Amino acid sequence: MASYKWVKRNKLIFIVLVLAVAGILMAVTSKFGKPLFTTSKERLLSSIKREKKIKELRKKADKETQLREEEVPVNVFKVARGTFQDTLSAMGTIKGGSEIELRFQVAGMVESFNFREGDKVRKGEIIARLDQSDALLKLKQAQIELEEYEKLYSIGAIVKSKLEQARLAARLASSEFEKTYLRAPKGGIIGDKTVEVGEFITPNVKIGTLVNLENVIVELGIIEKEIDRVFLGQNVTVNVDTYPGIDFTGTVRNISPLIAGKSKTLTVKANLDNPGGLLLPGMFARVKISIFEKDNALIIPSDSLDQSTGEFRVFVVGDDNVAYAQRVEVAYLSSDYAQIAEGVDEGELVVVEKPESLADGKRVKVIEVKEYGEAEKEVSTVSEEGEE
Repeated sequence: MASYKWVKRNKLIFIVLVLAVAGILMAVTSKFGKPLFTTSKERLLSSIKREKKIKELRKKADKETQLREEEVPVNVFKVARGTFQDTLSAMGTIKGGSEIELRFQVAGMVESFNFREGDKVRKGEIIARLDQSDALLKLKQAQIELEEYEKLYSIGAIVKSKLEQARLAARLASSEFEKTYLRAPKGGIIGDKTVEVGEFITPNVKIGTLVNLENVIVELGIIEKEIDRVFLGQNVTVNVDTYPGIDFTGTVRNISPLIAGKSKTLTVKANLDNPGGLLLPGMFARVKISIFEKDNALIIPSDSLDQSTGEFRVFVVGDDNVAYAQRVEVAYLSSDYAQIAEGVDEGELVVVEKPESLADGKRVKVIEVKEYGEAEKEVSTVSEEGEE
């Protein structure tokens, strides 16, 4: 009887333990969402799911890598409105607007020359003077005779005609004395000096040259293939090394009808404004002739145009970084820029220097954005972040 009770008690304890373990297993399974012990079938299904997920992740990564590899790196230009200008550049030399040969009106020996070559003179300044001994003597004698004739006329000793003759002689003597001075007829610089002090000269001898600086000329050579682009009246801008950053402006006033020299160039002359007489003959000049100009024009770089299909087109980059070919109508084309009549809008991005691998509908990666600087009238570079 005692043995039976022991067995019954132990059996109850075993059942309680089993129930406790089962409760623990159920709690753990509920917490982690999966059973602690799985069957072979369950393990197989789980492995298949894992492999499928890994393949999906690999496929996605391969696709992203492929897309990155297919992106074509490009530089772009933001289509802008501004003043479109086509210019022809050339080298030239500054020359005086007019050159006046300097001569005395009377013969005599040069007593003084007050300026050197290249010196500036003002209108009326005395450039040179002849020996005045004879002229001064004649002037004094004529003045003395005039005084005597005036006294004689006042007492009625001579007729008025005699007095007038004396007055005329005094004026002539004064005029001859004044001719011993050589005064500047206008402002300018001494271009050259051809006589020295002590030389005897006559009115036929040029003693120097006065170069007018109020208006000067720039003389330049245009090569044969550019001749048909130059016309009278075109605006020119000139820069010289002496005054960096200063623009001197003028207009084309003369085009030579002859092509001269081995270089086959045409001589063109343009009048220039010369405020303050800053430009001097002989200065080396960089000249830009305005060939074409239009305000409020749509502008893109010339190297953004593609003609592989026989017509002008550009590659426009859309918001999704996909480039598409767009036909455009070119109103004017220069070596650097093109004026567009239609086909693109202001603010659109067009590809410059199109890579060979770029095709219609291909994705691109924008490396650099260039803009047309409105203030400086030149191209400025802008980074992808928009910082200049």
